[in-house]
Amino acid sequence: MPGKRKETMPEEAVERPAAEQFVQVSPADGAMPDGREPTPEEMEAMLEGKNRTHFEGLGDAWAVLTGQNPAEVVPQVVGTVMHEGGTRPAWQWKRGGRDHILLAWPQDQPVRASVLVAGEEGGKLAPVSAVPLLDGLPNDLTVEEAHPWENGLGANVAVSMIEGKNPMWFFDPLYGRDRDDLTPGITHTFLLAGLAYGLRKALLDEVTITQGPKFEAYAEAWLAENPGASRLDVPPLKVKVAGRHMIMPGRRFCEYQMRAVIEEVQDCQLEKMPVKLLYLSFPFENREPMRLALYVSKMVLGDFEPEKGQEVDAYVWLQARIIDIDQGPQQ
Repeated sequence: MPGKRKETMPEEAVERPAAEQFVQVSPADGAMPDGREPTPEEMEAMLEGKNRTHFEGLGDAWAVLTGQNPAEVVPQVVGTVMHEGGTRPAWQWKRGGRDHILLAWPQDQPVRASVLVAGEEGGKLAPVSAVPLLDGLPNDLTVEEAHPWENGLGANVAVSMIEGKNPMWFFDPLYGRDRDDLTPGITHTFLLAGLAYGLRKALLDEVTITQGPKFEAYAEAWLAENPGASRLDVPPLKVKVAGRHMIMPGRRFCEYQMRAVIEEVQDCQLEKMPVKLLYLSFPFENREPMRLALYVSKMVLGDFEPEKGQEVDAYVWLQARIIDIDQGPQQ
């Protein structure tokens, strides 16, 4: 049976560490995706999930969400969270003789800034990490594996959508709490969300593939149907993408290129920064659709105004956590 946790408790105030303490954010390596169309070879590699890396940093996420330099804005965000933020019983746990509490702010928005504070049991707590916390939509997913970050405060988690298919990866900001439950083969209800690093109205109706396993299979079938033709006669493989829901691995684990139709649009904000919340779904033949809450900042949107029914292309960083329960974890 899926391990399900219900998110019901309001945030509550706790004793906070000094606001002048803050967390250093690792800088992101490399530039953002440049928005150009992938070559056929790049498309084939993306479909197969090749050349991906586990990047252990949140600079990109803070940059696109706030539109500011993470090194400058995160200390301010952390100070605000520790003064104004609250917590929930499900965001508190003990491990290895240390207390851990996740503070989040603002209380009334689905997109929050969060700070994890930790310290010796019963002692003073200090901030150890700062993460954009995204409320997601519930999906029953089966754990495949976890890649803990070196700092031990988060992890990239792989889950299977369909048995035998490549797993999907997301970042778990509450890995310290979820760790013991992330057993391969066990199904949990996860709150799945995404932060858009790029978003635009869908442009391509089809892509052209000229090499790779898919093209080789196509070429073999075409040559069998056209005796006397040579390899040079094989036309390019054209794959129609208009109207399709697609998820393709990005350049790092937890990052994906997606195409979907917007089902609903809501407005929210992080302090004074406007954020659009888009509801997307991805249908499957033999299981329930995957449902995704996608957050898009003003910096990413620019002048684009997403609307219900629009088909969009997006480059997305995925985040999820096991659904929160209304009681603290067992000690």
